[in-house]
Amino acid sequence: MTGTRIHSPVPYFILTALLGLVPVLNNKYPAAFFPALSPWWVEVVSVFGGVAAVVAGMNRGWAILVHRSRAKALVKQVVKARCLTVSHDPNEISNASRYISRLVRHSDEDLKEIKPDFTIASLKRLQSYVTILLKEVEKLEDAQIQIGVVGTYLGETFCRNLKWKWFFQTDPAMKQFGFLSSVLRNPEGDEFDPFELAADLLIGTRKVDGLKFSRLLSGSSS
Repeated sequence: MTGTRIHSPVPYFILTALLGLVPVLNNKYPAAFFPALSPWWVEVVSVFGGVAAVVAGMNRGWAILVHRSRAKALVKQVVKARCLTVSHDPNEISNASRYISRLVRHSDEDLKEIKPDFTIASLKRLQSYVTILLKEVEKLEDAQIQIGVVGTYLGETFCRNLKWKWFFQTDPAMKQFGFLSSVLRNPEGDEFDPFELAADLLIGTRKVDGLKFSRLLSGSSS
């Protein structure tokens, strides 16, 4: 990330609750809580502190919502930018293959939080992690990278478990992100686009729990 990470607002709301308890506890047990201060000052400080904590928490919450909305917009922009006219140059296709192979090898680091083992069960762990990946999206290139990371993991998982195979394509509009046009194919000639699914997962329009793996196994991605 090039920007400052936006931390959770939850600690501020917890602090607000604790500050709300201060005057109550001080009035009930004055000898134990701030015995040198009058209850009036304790209440004033706790109220103003609570208000400040709430404001800070709401600001952070709003910043997270704004960032998430912008990140989703960048993901959508990447999907729309993908060019339908793909290059069939052998060298470029070979490069796409290398990009995907590299992402597969680096999945232990890129997705270490989900303990990637390329099983169908790991896709549910991936689903819970996409919101964290979305936090890393600050610019268009970040969106391309995250779609690549998630899409490659989805594609390789389907290859290992559902008998699909990579069909490497490149997209001149994506340059070094040409692998985003690669698809999966089965022996019957059906195609499945793991990077489109990755974008849907990041945006939130589809979920892993909603995937019908029996249909994917038989060649339908719907």
